[in-house]
Amino acid sequence: MAFNFGLANNYNVFVFGNLNLSNTDAEGRVAVGGNATLSNYGIGSNIASLLPANTDPSFVVNGDIDVSAGSNASGNTIINPNSTITNYTMGNPNGLFLTGTPIDFAEAEQYLKCASIFWSDLTPNGTGEVVFNQLNLTGTDPSLNIFSLDSTNLYGTGISLAQLNGINIIAPLGSTILINVDGTAIQYGSYQIFRNGTAATRELARLILWNFPQALTWSNSTTAIYGSVLAPFAAANTTFSQINGNIIFENYSGNAESHNELFIGQLPEAIPCTLNPTSTTTSATTSTTISTTTSTTTTTTPAPVPRSQAITDLFTSIALQQAALSHILNAEGEKIQAILSFELISPETILQTNQSVASMVNSISNLELILTDKISLFEGCICEDTLQ
Repeated sequence: MAFNFGLANNYNVFVFGNLNLSNTDAEGRVAVGGNATLSNYGIGSNIASLLPANTDPSFVVNGDIDVSAGSNASGNTIINPNSTITNYTMGNPNGLFLTGTPIDFAEAEQYLKCASIFWSDLTPNGTGEVVFNQLNLTGTDPSLNIFSLDSTNLYGTGISLAQLNGINIIAPLGSTILINVDGTAIQYGSYQIFRNGTAATRELARLILWNFPQALTWSNSTTAIYGSVLAPFAAANTTFSQINGNIIFENYSGNAESHNELFIGQLPEAIPCTLNPTSTTTSATTSTTISTTTSTTTTTTPAPVPRSQAITDLFTSIALQQAALSHILNAEGEKIQAILSFELISPETILQTNQSVASMVNSISNLELILTDKISLFEGCICEDTLQ
């Protein structure tokens, strides 16, 4: 499995804010950074390799919880010790109802918002055209095909994503597909998605990522989306539809099905977005109880490097991280401009936008303090060329 989604890798549904769904299910794991309001909702019915009973953090909630009926079929439900429980009648046949904080949602949010922008800046190598209102995306690279779309004006035709009658992705079957979609308000129509001229399948969806770096709202009512959806700034609403892949939103509501076809494609690692890059592992097993996670890994020990090179590498890393943070700040500014450009906008929407931007700016301020501390470690040092 690819590791492009960081802490959200193994989660079918991952939201930074609130989750409000009813009469549907997520076949995989679910993580909620805010409040979870669920009714007759199923979790974890289609996880290929179940962990031993009482060990899998398959449903994690960092805020308050109001859950009636449904079942967490695969593992533990874990809520923050400070969460308020309004209701919880979900079954846990393979796990327990526990308190803890197994996921750092602030870290996940910072990384994924930055990574979304990072991937959207990659140079497209695929082409597109609209023929009889069908969008044809064509790529020839055997490894990675990148497309860039304007959701309101697809390839200069004036046709929007909502006005299509189909999408056909034409590219080598083993290649990763990255579709970057610009636009603050995303709306799908009612149509089918094809892969090389035939109906897309759940298996093929594992190599497709739909990336929405500017989206503030995201909605879909009838189209089955094949591929993971990364819209980390968006409030999403879906009805009578399905998404096949990792699903990552700011907030998520509706009743659409979430199919556990986790992303296995290979994207360029968003290294500037990672404050603490992890070592490459050859094997890993994870066991989670109330609030602790233990991992056993086999790592490759790097060869020693000169002290001067190590410090140079550190400064390079800090510079890349600063560049990533500047991209995020710029995106937040564009978000405010986009919201204020709407003709009909409610005070509630303006307040929500302001709160979202303020939260991100505060997070960036904290990260800047960390980077300052890193630099201060080497103030006045004499960098002798010795191995450390």
